[in-house]
Amino acid sequence: MPDLSLIVSLVGGLALLAFAGDFLVNGAVSAANRLGVPHLVAGIFIVGFGTSAPEMVVAVDAALKGYPAIAFGNIVGSNIANVWLVLGLPALIAPLATGGYGETRALFAMLAATAAWIIICALMPLTAPVGIVFILALIAYGFYTLHVTAKAERAGIDTGLDEEDPHLTLPKTIAYILIGIVGLPVGANLIVEGGVGIARIYHVPEYIIGLTLIAIGTSLPEIAAGISAAMRGRGSVVVGNILGSNLFNLLGAGGLVALFAGGHEGGVSISRSFHAYDHWAMAIAAGTAALFILTRSRVTRLSGLMLLLVYALYIIGLTQGWDILALFGR
Repeated sequence: MPDLSLIVSLVGGLALLAFAGDFLVNGAVSAANRLGVPHLVAGIFIVGFGTSAPEMVVAVDAALKGYPAIAFGNIVGSNIANVWLVLGLPALIAPLATGGYGETRALFAMLAATAAWIIICALMPLTAPVGIVFILALIAYGFYTLHVTAKAERAGIDTGLDEEDPHLTLPKTIAYILIGIVGLPVGANLIVEGGVGIARIYHVPEYIIGLTLIAIGTSLPEIAAGISAAMRGRGSVVVGNILGSNLFNLLGAGGLVALFAGGHEGGVSISRSFHAYDHWAMAIAAGTAALFILTRSRVTRLSGLMLLLVYALYIIGLTQGWDILALFGR
């Protein structure tokens, strides 16, 4: 049995991460509104970044501590879970519409980021220059999205932004931001320490812990946001959050890992297991999202159930060591 402190560390870290991320988003949105920051800017940048902050902080913390497998597992595993799990669960509550404003643009950006990640990781280690390119690409996409969305809102088009003013007093606003800033790194540290400790006791590869427990845990903000949006009939918000989160994970979290941990000893290499199985799953998950969005198909309850079953199949394959590259003699 693992030390109880490791379980408390992992579970407590995940809970702290979820609450800290929510506090940070609400506090930042309240501060933005008090400072007169446009609703559009807060919706795209603050909320978009906030829901992906857990993945970013955990990935960077793990990489800096010398656990790149957990960092990569968290990034890749979260992107897989975001499509099959985070899209599947809300669909069980209410069917989700696709094809909302900006989804196609976000989809192609996410597909390009997914392809870039897989190809670069297959050809070379992640280095600091690669990280800089990823981060600059994310910033450029953010400002482009801001430009076209502002233009659409001026034209009276419903852009689907779901940011609301939490109506916090000034002291609460400051407190919420401080809780988020302090809670995120503390929660990330607890998660990494607990996850690594449990992996060592059970002789489970660290990347599997990253791809499963930690990936699902850091996707809790997306799961909560998705279920809330589904209950309010805002299916387009669910899809938009998933696409944005996946993009932030690859270019933001991946870029930061490459920038901070890739500047030593020729960069950080990703293990063969990712190329053999997990990157294939991430590509298929991205293709699944594309299938729904490009055909403007509703994600029905039956579709949601199928997505959850596919995710369960992925987890089975992960634990059984399925190797797709072996089918090609590699």
